[in-house]
Amino acid sequence: MQTKLLNLLKIIMAAASFLLTFEFFNLQTSFAEQPDCLMCHEPLSKEKVVHAALQMGCPTCHSAIDATDIPHKKTNKIAKGLSSDQPDLCYDCHDKSMFSKKVIHPALGMGCTSCHNPHSSKNNKLLVSEPPDLCYNCHDKTKFNGKTVHPPVMGGMCTSCHSPHSSDTEKLLLSKPPALCFNCHDKTTFEQRKPHMPVASGLCLTCHAPHMSGNLALLVKPMFDLCTSCHKTQSSGTHVLAGPRGSHPIKQGTPDPSRTGRDMGCSSCHNPHGADFDKLFYQQGIYKKCHKY
Repeated sequence: MQTKLLNLLKIIMAAASFLLTFEFFNLQTSFAEQPDCLMCHEPLSKEKVVHAALQMGCPTCHSAIDATDIPHKKTNKIAKGLSSDQPDLCYDCHDKSMFSKKVIHPALGMGCTSCHNPHSSKNNKLLVSEPPDLCYNCHDKTKFNGKTVHPPVMGGMCTSCHSPHSSDTEKLLLSKPPALCFNCHDKTTFEQRKPHMPVASGLCLTCHAPHMSGNLALLVKPMFDLCTSCHKTQSSGTHVLAGPRGSHPIKQGTPDPSRTGRDMGCSSCHNPHGADFDKLFYQQGIYKKCHKY
């Protein structure tokens, strides 16, 4: 009985050895049958930032390419022998919810590779070029160049305000004003006792252009025109006094005696964002700002 068990054990061990040898041979053959794509396509992986998918092997994305012969054969009808079209292919790894919020960047309809290199790039995020030049491929550059340019725009920081893919906020903003604006602008300077109504309502873009303007302080109109669009009773161009000396000029063109290089205007006396004094005056007895009596 013991001899029979011993012989049976030897048979089982021999069979296991054969199976392991067979599987190893098949594995070796399988590796041998997979061409090393980088022998020919090495430049695709040589830039500073390499797509993580390359480490998963080329067939991960190009599943319908038979690279055992040259020229390669494509076994499906999708461009480049991809396993599926963009963006579905990319969603195999990337979270689809990040690209399908309420407001979607139209560029997504052009395919992920309109902005990102699928293999490697010298730019962060595998971008084909750095912002803002990348954005100017679709957006008119002249709309971002003007007399006064918002510093984030000047620095090419488009994605500091806008999501490049999708957002739940209009204009692809990362958050709504004024919360977005307070990422850079000190919120405490807008929390005076008497805030200007547009400021209290978070209407930053009612007065300021977000990208560039031909006016001081990124105003959407010259100051006089902007202020009188709400304060219509001041549209005569003079203000407060009407005696022998004439009234305060608040249209552009008259130098401001208290601010070198600036014209007299509404903001000479009134803080456009808010103040601790009535009528948004910078100080009590505002006349002392210019008049020494």
